[in-house]
Amino acid sequence: MKDERIEQAKNRIRSEMATIIFVGVVTSFLVKTLVFKMDFQDCITEYVIMIFFPLYQFIRMHTMKISIYSEGRNKQTIKNLIITILILVVASVVLIFDSMSKSAVYVWQNAVASIVTFIVLFVAIFFITNRYNQHRGHKYEKEFDDDK
Repeated sequence: MKDERIEQAKNRIRSEMATIIFVGVVTSFLVKTLVFKMDFQDCITEYVIMIFFPLYQFIRMHTMKISIYSEGRNKQTIKNLIITILILVVASVVLIFDSMSKSAVYVWQNAVASIVTFIVLFVAIFFITNRYNQHRGHKYEKEFDDDK
């Protein structure tokens, strides 16, 4: 027979492992683009994982009828989003200017288009899932309050 505490501990460990993997993917993406000067097309796997990791989390929370939305947490989450976007933009600008200075034939428009596409997708998915989590959180709260 399995104890509930053991199950919660296993779930916490798996959650931490997923977060570590996600941070590893982001680090891999940054190292490949900033250190090894790879094109964004060479990092498509990391690119896709970074976009769809939050989407997968959103789908799983929906299937389990869980919402992590809270008013106080939402402000901190938006601050974290802004900081993340600023770091991405600064790192991308440094990468583009470095590549332009090393090569006279560097096509910076492709890099800018990739970065803008990533940021737009990332922010759109963030706001859509956040809004939906807010809506579902209120619905779940009402549904579970009605069960009592």
